[in-house]
Amino acid sequence: MNTMACRAVAQAGLSAATASLDHEAEWPLLLVAGWLTTAADLMAEAGVREAALA
Repeated sequence: MNTMACRAVAQAGLSAATASLDHEAEWPLLLVAGWLTTAADLMAEAGVREAALA
């Protein structure tokens, strides 16, 4: 789970770098938000699974 979350954060960083270079499009910022949401969801899911198995 943590590996997938780290990859999502890396994708968000890549999208943010792309967004900062592109002054005309809004969609790269939506990608950043999407990847960060994915990372947060994965970490929350991992916490729930850990609590359920403990």
